[in-house]
Amino acid sequence: MTSTPIRFVYFDLGNILVAFDREVAARNVAELFHANPTEVELAFVNEIMHDSGLQNQLETGLVSEAEFAEAIRKSFPGTMDPIDDAAILRAISDMFTPIETMTDVLGRVRQTGMPIGILSNTCQAHWSWVRSQSYGVLQGPFDVEVVSYEARSMKPDRMIYEVAEARARDINQAKPEEILFVDDREENVMAARQYGWNAEVCWGGATAEEVLVRYGVLPECRLITEPLGMSS
Repeated sequence: MTSTPIRFVYFDLGNILVAFDREVAARNVAELFHANPTEVELAFVNEIMHDSGLQNQLETGLVSEAEFAEAIRKSFPGTMDPIDDAAILRAISDMFTPIETMTDVLGRVRQTGMPIGILSNTCQAHWSWVRSQSYGVLQGPFDVEVVSYEARSMKPDRMIYEVAEARARDINQAKPEEILFVDDREENVMAARQYGWNAEVCWGGATAEEVLVRYGVLPECRLITEPLGMSS
């Protein structure tokens, strides 16, 4: 908590504005190659996408979408009908659910005149997908959108915070100690604090609203119930 007034608020995307489930994405991918994937096959997809670091490479722009899709295809040799890039990218992206209570929270923050932004580790496929779904929580406007595949850096690495900090300064002359950031992962919050920001671990909904009230961004809490969390 800080006595310095907040001049800019950054919201993480996953589990703050939209919930997501990697197991759903894994099943979607597995079903492209096997109609009824086994648990072993689902674990194999998770290993390919996440344990190998392939998804992180996609989210930092180190591999292209075509290279990502090709890596997935090569992991399933012998498939009779080739699976095209679009189908694979759609499969990894169709795993999101909007956290609807945040639509009202964001609206109330905007009414105060506080500029807000999104700061997220995400790939172009995921970002394009959620923006195409007409989720109320993402209708905006957001003053700044900093996403890892464009910044070529992922939280908790310093570079993406530097990009976001420069954007907040351009928008509202916000100094590090005047930025508030909410994220569902402790390592991302700890990094933000290390760089001089105010940051709190929370989930979208009532806990995020409580943080905004505590930091003087909103005058009062109105939400009562919490949304169900999804696995990350």
